[in-house]
Amino acid sequence: MYRPRGELRVITGPMCCGKSEETMRELRRAVIAGRKVLLLRPAVDTRTDTDEARSRSGMTFPAHTVPDSSQILKAVAAAGANFVALEEGQFWDDGIIPAVQAMVDKNLVVIVNGLNQDYLGRPFGPMPILMALADDVRMLSAICQVCGEEAVKTQRLHADGSPAGPDEQLILPGGFEQDHEVDRYEARCRRHHVIGPTRSRRARP
Repeated sequence: MYRPRGELRVITGPMCCGKSEETMRELRRAVIAGRKVLLLRPAVDTRTDTDEARSRSGMTFPAHTVPDSSQILKAVAAAGANFVALEEGQFWDDGIIPAVQAMVDKNLVVIVNGLNQDYLGRPFGPMPILMALADDVRMLSAICQVCGEEAVKTQRLHADGSPAGPDEQLILPGGFEQDHEVDRYEARCRRHHVIGPTRSRRARP
């Protein structure tokens, strides 16, 4: 007889490492196992339609978008879910932490995926605390788009190809298409990860 047990799993790494795809794989396994699943997205993530999550490889899964962490437990209760995944953990406010703990205490399995570092290489949002609280942390890597080696960093580039600096907007969701009119993201190894100058320095003649 199946006995539910609360668990927190964190799937993390740089951009383009397959975090969403790994999450969807877990969700599909849970569906086969007869679990009631729910995938939640933060409203700040505007890359896809609000009713689905999509990986860069094209894999999709039905999702529900909520404005902030205060709506997580309400959405879970309304869906009657016992297996919950939260997309883009770095974009949620700090209220995600007690919400996740409350779900685990009620014997729900919770998956949170997200970037472990921002484009400057710093711990990103609530992800470090979630990783510390997790029963299982899966650290994924990508392929450096400069040299082809293992990539563990996220690179933000301006439309002209120059690297973003330390005094720019932190949360700037990147689209799936490589639109050269807007900032874009790449996976980079440590050697090829570059932080640009501050805007004041760029403005000097």
